[in-house]
Amino acid sequence: MARGAVAYDAVGYDLLHYFDSGKWGKHVWPCLKEYLQTEKLASKFNDNMSQFPRWRGLKHTPSPTTIDYSDGQTFIDILKSSLPCLVQLLPRNSPFVRIVRVMDKLRIMLGLPVTTRTRLDHLDQLVREYEGASGGLYREFDKDFNFLKQHFLTHARRAFISKGTSRNMNTRVGEGFQQEVSKMYDKTNGKKCGASDENEEPMARIKMAVDEWLKNQTDSDMTLPNIGPSLSTGLRLKSAAIRSSATLTHGFGIRLEQEIEIEACKVIYIDYQSTVDWRSARDILRCNPKFHDAPRFDSVMYDTDNDPLAMGQLQFMFRAHLPSGAKLDLATIRPFRKTSWQPKTQTDCPIQEQVPV
Repeated sequence: MARGAVAYDAVGYDLLHYFDSGKWGKHVWPCLKEYLQTEKLASKFNDNMSQFPRWRGLKHTPSPTTIDYSDGQTFIDILKSSLPCLVQLLPRNSPFVRIVRVMDKLRIMLGLPVTTRTRLDHLDQLVREYEGASGGLYREFDKDFNFLKQHFLTHARRAFISKGTSRNMNTRVGEGFQQEVSKMYDKTNGKKCGASDENEEPMARIKMAVDEWLKNQTDSDMTLPNIGPSLSTGLRLKSAAIRSSATLTHGFGIRLEQEIEIEACKVIYIDYQSTVDWRSARDILRCNPKFHDAPRFDSVMYDTDNDPLAMGQLQFMFRAHLPSGAKLDLATIRPFRKTSWQPKTQTDCPIQEQVPV
């Protein structure tokens, strides 16, 4: 190394190996899993995980404590789902709950595709919180955090300033086609396979692109539901069948004796500008009593007069075809509200409850 050079300048922050399958996948999660198994809490934790609501892009892992080895994405999906499944299982003021919460927040900040000065300052704060949480785990369970990937976290800010965001240093992109190339290599005699490797890499990339396209086609499939004998797709409702006609017809000049066609829907596509990277983005929200053989009623944030970030759960979505030819899209939302209930281990995670039906 040249005189005066800094070794850390040659190293970026690889989110996959340093965090997903590093600090979390090979250190904190195995320690937590061992504790759950020792205290005979693993079965209850797995039950909680199996009931965790599904969400697009989140891998559902019903029995994570039975997994001995997996990829980094599976580990990070377990992290995203763990906190609400753990908080009432573990004793009060559990260091496991605290470190899972701070690692949730830390993973979000480390994975942002755009970095600003404000975000870097917040990252520094989270690093300090993580150091405190890992210290608590060391004191109570003698978990040793003296390893290189733990130390690299303190250099993450410097790496982002000099090299950009973590996606510029992430090896996750290569992991997918490495598996495909490995399968092809196993079919060779291990000699003179360089030319084959040159062909297999683009083939693996093409296969990944096709698989992703097929996944999106399946996920975007939209059909209209059969709600039940009293309300089905395309049903025409007269005024007597509309309980809150004033709400539905206000401002549209509709006489109550006119017919309104109600079209029930299972999915809504929301196109918007992301506040993360300011690019166009799309959310797919589902309200389906039987999505892949399981109920799927997504939670949403919506704007109200009193709260610009109100939260609730979709209950029913429909499109009203008005006599004038106009279309009115409406949704029934079961709101969340603040609660006096407190978990055994309190963190800065906001807690709300559903309003009773």
